[in-house]
Amino acid sequence: MNQKNPVKVLIVDDEKVVRDFLARFLELKGMVATAVETGKEAIAAVQNEDYGIAFIEVRMPLMDGLETLIKLKKIKPGIKYMMMTGDYTDLRIKLAQKEGAAICMKKPFDIAELSEVIAEFI
Repeated sequence: MNQKNPVKVLIVDDEKVVRDFLARFLELKGMVATAVETGKEAIAAVQNEDYGIAFIEVRMPLMDGLETLIKLKKIKPGIKYMMMTGDYTDLRIKLAQKEGAAICMKKPFDIAELSEVIAEFI
């Protein structure tokens, strides 16, 4: 990872504790993290910034993670999209993978797995 141009990461999750944890973890890894609460905020964010990675919660009110993923991919198809969920049996995970999500991470996060995933995609 280039220290002069750190990877920018977008975090989309309706739970503040998850946003805060993931943002802090990524910043400790040398990345620049932006955390938003809704799909609508995520759409605005990708229109104004170039992100390398986006973590998107599958289950969110108003606009769920799948709909958010589809809309974000239309705007910025080059971002590496990673879905997150606490319900790994959710059909939306398979749909998200069909729509181009690189991976789906299970919550609560396993720190070693999270580190491996980040290293793989940067």
